[in-house]
Amino acid sequence: MQSSILFQAFATVNGASFIGLDTVTVPSLKGGKKNPMQGRITKHMTGASLMVFQNKSANGYENMVRRRLEAEGKNPDFEVGPRAWGERVPNLPIVKHEKDGQVKYYLEVIFLKPGKVSFFLDGAPIDRTAIEGLDERADAGEQGGLSDKVVIRTFAADSVTAIRVDGQVFA
Repeated sequence: MQSSILFQAFATVNGASFIGLDTVTVPSLKGGKKNPMQGRITKHMTGASLMVFQNKSANGYENMVRRRLEAEGKNPDFEVGPRAWGERVPNLPIVKHEKDGQVKYYLEVIFLKPGKVSFFLDGAPIDRTAIEGLDERADAGEQGGLSDKVVIRTFAADSVTAIRVDGQVFA
């Protein structure tokens, strides 16, 4: 998806919103260049249910973690650390990342439900268990000891194939 369409999709969204997302990504596999499947696998995700925050007056992620800590009877004193990379575009769920003179945009989301995931090897369907070196996602971090973690993911704009927000579809 072009970054201009990504910006258009969230131009009128205010506060927190629930969205649908479809993506095609190329997962990194263990084994580096020795892995014969490296760069040949694509992961197609369709119908994911996600949440986005504009962060206009408060950090939506931080507030969500605090609410969940409180619900679990734990100390809700939680603060988000500085971003490891990129810069969040003000009032949008979009991250701008500049590297080696190249600017890329990413959609930052909170995962609610992953949707349907399919894998392909050179365009042909492949079972997840048959993929050499496919790693599971890393933990979402400590989050103050939270059991029900708030999972944040960022998707490169060019890996997004469709966004459904406020009754509109952007592809």
